[in-house]
Amino acid sequence: MKKLDFLRYKKDGVLHKILTLLAKSYKEMPVKNFLAVFIASIMLFASVYYSCQFFLEPGAYNFLVWLSSNKKASDQIVIVDIDNNSISQIGRWPWKRAYYADIFEYLEKDGKAQLVVFDSLIRSKDNNKDDNEFFNRIKKLNKVVFSVFFSKQADNYENQNDENSEKLLKNQFSLKIDDTRSQKLIKKTEYSGSSYVLYDLLKSAKNLGSVMVYPDKDGIIRKYEPVIYFKNSYYPSLSLEVFSKLSKDSKFVLNNKWLESDKFKMPIYNSSHGAYTYIKWYKPFSKAELYSHKSYSAWKVIKSYEQIKNGQKPILSPDIFKDKIVVIGATATALNDIKSTPLGSNYSGVDIQATCIDNILNNDFIHKPSPVIRFIILFGVTVITLLAILLLQPLYSTIFILLLLVGYFNICAFIAYPNNFALDITVPLAFIFCSFTVGYGYKYILENSKKRQIQKIMAKYISKDVMTNVLNNIEDVKLGGKRAEVTVLFADIRGFTSISESLDPEQVSAILNLYFSEMIPIILKHNGMLNKFMGDALLAVFGAPIENSEHPIMAVKCAIEMLEKVKELQQKWLEENNTLIEIGIAISTGEVFLGNIGSEDRLEYTVIGDTVNIASRIEALNKLFNTKLLISQTTFEKVEKIKNLDYIKIKSVPIRGKSEPIDIYEIIKFID
Repeated sequence: MKKLDFLRYKKDGVLHKILTLLAKSYKEMPVKNFLAVFIASIMLFASVYYSCQFFLEPGAYNFLVWLSSNKKASDQIVIVDIDNNSISQIGRWPWKRAYYADIFEYLEKDGKAQLVVFDSLIRSKDNNKDDNEFFNRIKKLNKVVFSVFFSKQADNYENQNDENSEKLLKNQFSLKIDDTRSQKLIKKTEYSGSSYVLYDLLKSAKNLGSVMVYPDKDGIIRKYEPVIYFKNSYYPSLSLEVFSKLSKDSKFVLNNKWLESDKFKMPIYNSSHGAYTYIKWYKPFSKAELYSHKSYSAWKVIKSYEQIKNGQKPILSPDIFKDKIVVIGATATALNDIKSTPLGSNYSGVDIQATCIDNILNNDFIHKPSPVIRFIILFGVTVITLLAILLLQPLYSTIFILLLLVGYFNICAFIAYPNNFALDITVPLAFIFCSFTVGYGYKYILENSKKRQIQKIMAKYISKDVMTNVLNNIEDVKLGGKRAEVTVLFADIRGFTSISESLDPEQVSAILNLYFSEMIPIILKHNGMLNKFMGDALLAVFGAPIENSEHPIMAVKCAIEMLEKVKELQQKWLEENNTLIEIGIAISTGEVFLGNIGSEDRLEYTVIGDTVNIASRIEALNKLFNTKLLISQTTFEKVEKIKNLDYIKIKSVPIRGKSEPIDIYEIIKFID
């Protein structure tokens, strides 16, 4: 249990941290944005899933099969190949059927092969004499497995003696299988037509199996049907027929997932087209050819049979076929039995049949993940990727996700596929990329949402221009600053100490909140920056951090509007029978130090200098001269050019900390 403690829901547990983070992220993001991200993500993942599953996954499957096909095929199975050399030695195609009989007899009687599998259809008649001789020779053979072909179209083949052929096919070559699938599925997979081969061949043959191996839509052969359902009966593929002849007492059960016997358990993937199993491919027998099984040229077999009959030493000793399963097929260019497989585009059809036989005899099958396992993998990689993005710093999360991509690929290529478990690869890898995109897109939207929230909060303190400058130059936010000419506005409530002593703290707070709520928008309106609150006083700066050559004028206009707003508030307080307040404002223009002060852990953006001190000390003179708005000489020199400015020069006054007195002016109003 200790190993699972980290998953327990406790305040310091990983699960708690994850849930807290997700809840916080959801809370910080507007619902409409969250829904937009969610819907866009579903659409993205769905389109990627179907695109990868139907277009990219087959190619990736081919590559991984090729990469992992390092297992050698069974040496119990060999091929007799009707190749170009055989056509050259024996003569033009088609051969006389006597040559086939020679091969069959040599392999069964002289070579003592376990079984002889003929991967070719004999559907047409030759001359009667040759045909009768051929069929009579076949009747004497017990180990030859002939081929049959089925079709979904009832009229795809025209056969002689259809009724008799169908009866003979069912009675002699059908296979007893306990099919537990639904009747609806069974009916969907039913075949409607058959190439019964020649009726005379059916009467002569002892064994028969289907040679159908259909390519996928891209032309690549990856799977085949081990069992064919045709007119209420079941027929084996060549590979299953070989197994049933070697294991005569075996019983077969077919369900939605498996075809089982007492010696093998074959995974089955049902669709409306049939019950398929994937072919397990083997390492090529030689670098020169794609054959997985050792092959012998057919002309040598024919020649060896002739030599034995003549008492000569055969060029192929019969002993090399003893107890072997021999598959006979054509690879000659003119016969066109070359297929495309995951191992290459020039793979011989006869070796495909040999490979299928190899699979079933050695219980060697490819397993595809179930829908549940697919979902778990996709859900797992998606969640892991998103959590990495949410919990780790960008650099670490990127490295982690790259390792996840490489790790999953290596698991598929070097662990799963070599052990016959064909995991999907493109879809999970694409989901990791999608999760990466969605995760950082989500964080981007979340950060933008936070940024807008910050802007909304900052808008209560500084103007839009000031806020934009700070956010656009966020990397420059550090200790230090610069000298700049600004205008400082200092406003203070008259007699606030006595007011606060006569009222409850809640009443004092209500008065201040209302007062500041009305003053701040006015400051921002005139591009001022609210620098700080100091009890009942406030300090605003004009001309920084956004430079504005008219900052003195903006400050004076702001102060006049503030005083007008206070008059409105006084009327309101009179009507409500509340305490009235008066304010005094002072403005000074000059050079200050502008920037961040404090420590690396806590910064405050402020202004320092004589200009600030002068504004504070001039404001105190409002009470002495019974004024409401005083400005310094430096400010007056900047604003006197304003037309219709109503002002009064007070006098030169000494200012603490200054050696010389300064002129101060009372601003009355702007005359319209």
